[in-house]
Amino acid sequence: MKAVLLLVPLLFATAVSALGETLYVTDVLDVMVRTGPTVTNKIIAMPKSGTPVEILELPDEERSDQWVKVRLPDDKEGWMLSQYLIPGPPKQEIIGRLERENQTLGTRAKALGEENARLKTERAELEKELGAQTKTGNSLAESYETLKRESQDFLALKVSHEKATQDLALKTTQVEALKKEVTDLRNSQTLRWFIAGASIILVGFVIGFISRRPKKRPSLL
Repeated sequence: MKAVLLLVPLLFATAVSALGETLYVTDVLDVMVRTGPTVTNKIIAMPKSGTPVEILELPDEERSDQWVKVRLPDDKEGWMLSQYLIPGPPKQEIIGRLERENQTLGTRAKALGEENARLKTERAELEKELGAQTKTGNSLAESYETLKRESQDFLALKVSHEKATQDLALKTTQVEALKKEVTDLRNSQTLRWFIAGASIILVGFVIGFISRRPKKRPSLL
């Protein structure tokens, strides 16, 4: 019996090992913090499972109930049994936290999967657009080369056209000069013919006038 009594404080001493250490309320639902280290003292708090508490006083080795003085997160101080304290968070809290983390990771994985699918779609569209732009670029390059050749032909044609225009203007000037000379020549010939005709008519008129003039009869006297 004495050996059992000595073993119990030893086990509790391993759970509550040092002042100022942070322990956690175990999975037990109804854990009470009292004003003193007895069940007759007033209850001042009932922390939930997983609540961290700071150890202020270690258990009394002479007592078998192993009361521990603690400070709660709201700075309340009181006494509770050390058997309700464990070094780490309770399993249920760990499981709950892991489940929440797993759910968060699942949500992130889903979001990443959707993002990956979206990026794949955008990549396919960009590759398609790049192919179209490459094709357009090649077509523009061919059009440029064609335009370049046609421009050279156009420049040569322009030079030829300008030369032909100059020649035409020169020939037009020459033709106009010839026309003027021909007109002047025609006018000159017409005038000569007119003068000649008029002269003939005048000579004929004079001859006719003279020929119709009565001759003087010889005098009988």
